[in-house]
Amino acid sequence: MSYFPKLDRLSSSLILITCGAILAAIPNPAVADSTSPSNYQNSCRNIQVDGADLSARCRRVNGGSKRTSIPIRGIENRNGNLAYLSDATDSSNYQNSCRNIQVSSTFLSARCRRVNGGSNLTSIRIRGIENRNGNLNYLR
Repeated sequence: MSYFPKLDRLSSSLILITCGAILAAIPNPAVADSTSPSNYQNSCRNIQVDGADLSARCRRVNGGSKRTSIPIRGIENRNGNLAYLSDATDSSNYQNSCRNIQVSSTFLSARCRRVNGGSNLTSIRIRGIENRNGNLNYLR
């Protein structure tokens, strides 16, 4: 009985597992998510926020522009501070307890209610939104 076939199968399995682990660890720039930096501000103007909706006039590939909007996802009021939800794809809820909500470039700012009844002026970066041919979309 020879041990070489068993070693060959074991070696092959180890090589496949090692290669898979290496490939999984390599970042893929083509795959982004809603935690990536936004870039819509580079090709959109008249950027506004209404509650949890971001709107802007965005440039199209043909040179024209289009008014578009998208819900801002993944942000909450955490005791007077805008904070990211653990799941960036969840609906935002900050608009329920914050007022004077504004946007400047990719920063959302608001005065948010604290647990003790006071309020706090706070801001946070809006993540993961791009202009895709005149439409605001989440990065893929």
